[in-house]
Amino acid sequence: MIKIASGINPLDDTPIQEDSFLHNTQIIHPLFFLTDYISYEIEKSKKPRRKPTQFIITDEQLEQVSLPAGSIGINEFAKAINEVIDRTISKNITGTLINKKLKELGILSEEVDEQGHRSTVTNDKSEGYGIECVTRTFNGREYQKVVFNQVGKEFLLKNFCEMMR
Repeated sequence: MIKIASGINPLDDTPIQEDSFLHNTQIIHPLFFLTDYISYEIEKSKKPRRKPTQFIITDEQLEQVSLPAGSIGINEFAKAINEVIDRTISKNITGTLINKKLKELGILSEEVDEQGHRSTVTNDKSEGYGIECVTRTFNGREYQKVVFNQVGKEFLLKNFCEMMR
């Protein structure tokens, strides 16, 4: 296709006659575009595109985490962590996974309502770790949100790597 687009007969490498339709720009431009596209797809397919399967953060990356001021929810914490990790070697962390680890440690608990919906809640240990429950409103409905005050944020940052093992 490159030869044809360049005005060369691919069978015998002779120039294509000047009056041939193959000299028409409406034919030549799409041929060049198509050859570029095929080359791009071939190169792209050579590179492995596997997504990382583990969460990995270095001590240096953890030191770069910048948390918002005031009390924050676990998803805000996870977002700040995800901003500093290398996504070529690490998958993102989620607030759900962090909460799961905190539940395993007994720092948070889970309750189930009448409809069977599960929600993360604080318990007797939570306050000592800087974790509080505040009332928020969404779409006219009040709910309890678990937030981390300054003590809670410092606890998460200090113990994050150990917690995520």
